[in-house]
Amino acid sequence: MIKNTQNSYGSVAKWLHWLTAFWILAAYFSIVYLDWVYDGKGPMRGIFLQYHKGIGFSVLIFVVLRLYWRFINPSPELPASMPAWQVTASHVSHFLLYFFLITMPLSGYIGNSHGVDYVLFKVTPFKDTGIGIWIMSLFNVTYEQFEVGFDAFHYRVVGPYIFWVVIAVHAFAGLYHHYIEKDDVLKRMLPEKQ
Repeated sequence: MIKNTQNSYGSVAKWLHWLTAFWILAAYFSIVYLDWVYDGKGPMRGIFLQYHKGIGFSVLIFVVLRLYWRFINPSPELPASMPAWQVTASHVSHFLLYFFLITMPLSGYIGNSHGVDYVLFKVTPFKDTGIGIWIMSLFNVTYEQFEVGFDAFHYRVVGPYIFWVVIAVHAFAGLYHHYIEKDDVLKRMLPEKQ
């Protein structure tokens, strides 16, 4: 089934969910590998940064597709047995997930002065786009001044800490529902058995 039903996600939602999860992990591990193996330096630095930027910018594309699909194809209902606090926690955690799935790639892109090189084409650095130039002139700041907040958000606060807490809460909630509550919350997002 391609579309969502009241009881389960359809194949499109499942593919977009798991591809996004895979690309998030790939972006993270590309940067961790660079730091652990190469100490963030050396001739491989540029290659791993390009992997990270390309994967991260691709996540933004997948998230836009996911949001569009979610808008035209509502999610299945939560189990009626879920307590109100869990329903609220589910809505808050999904909001935070989507918020960070959008803001992490955007903050990485805005805080990156070299753009994203996909080999076949290149995404222009934000500082060289019309909107980037307009915003910096509007606030009368240089790019170096403008990017400080985005870099702090992406590299110092959300990227290494907050985003991963939200992802862990999401994953553990699915596992909790599967193994403790024994309901269909996790099963709805897993591939169907043939």
